[in-house]
Amino acid sequence: MAGMHPKGQPDVVIDEQNKRLKVMLYHPEEIEQLHGTLVEMAHDRGMTKLIIYAKKADVKAWEALGYRLEGRIDGFFHGENAQMMSCFLTAERGASVAPELAEEVLGVSLEKQAQVHSGGRTDGQKSLPTGYTLREAREDDAEELARLYDLVFATYPTPMNEAEYVRETMRESTYYIVVEKEGQIVCAASSEVTPKFGSAELTDCATHPDHLGLGLLQPIFTALEEKMEQIGVYYLYTLTRAQSHGMNVTAAKHGYEYRGRLINNCTIYSGFEDMNIWVKPLRETWE
Repeated sequence: MAGMHPKGQPDVVIDEQNKRLKVMLYHPEEIEQLHGTLVEMAHDRGMTKLIIYAKKADVKAWEALGYRLEGRIDGFFHGENAQMMSCFLTAERGASVAPELAEEVLGVSLEKQAQVHSGGRTDGQKSLPTGYTLREAREDDAEELARLYDLVFATYPTPMNEAEYVRETMRESTYYIVVEKEGQIVCAASSEVTPKFGSAELTDCATHPDHLGLGLLQPIFTALEEKMEQIGVYYLYTLTRAQSHGMNVTAAKHGYEYRGRLINNCTIYSGFEDMNIWVKPLRETWE
């Protein structure tokens, strides 16, 4: 997500749209001081969630300050796991609106995963239907991609409906794969690489409503994973809408493992939504 780092402040990502502050790097000896700074910044800016990508050794220190462990991202820091610690500054932000539905969706997804794995395959082996082709996106695809995201999402955590923003992400280590039908982009997803951490998020998944149900994202996931291996990024994760079957089932069937749920994490469609964490390290991780 886009953010900024105020001069004289800790390394904080300020996410105005999703009313949250994120910290991925910090000094363990300054945890209590950092928390105080984050709370002050959050109150000044109307933020209601603080997120720390913590090292395992620091979990208890963050918990003592009121953070809760929501999950982990395997291998996020060049093979070392990131423990996802969250502090909610309002009771409303910390309460899921549909926990039962989220558990139902997770159960279905894990069941589909078990069925696929029992057959000795993942759905990455599924090929595109006749008439569809797959390729890497280029900067001159930005306008068409922006139109697709604008069509699919009423709201989104980042301004993917703006062509210039899409182009900017392409220039900043985000790789897009698209599927076309008759020369038109009908499905897309990206891998957003964080070079300083050596990990990548598979994100920005969108399928045109007229082409749903064809499994178009599964070959895209395979192509993105292959691209990441080519450039030396081996730790992948994806965040999926917890109360929606589509991407959870896709991730599960594609061999991603469930690692937790981020409550009211970002705005998609009508408001804040819970996001499930799914991971797929292509190399061994360490604590």
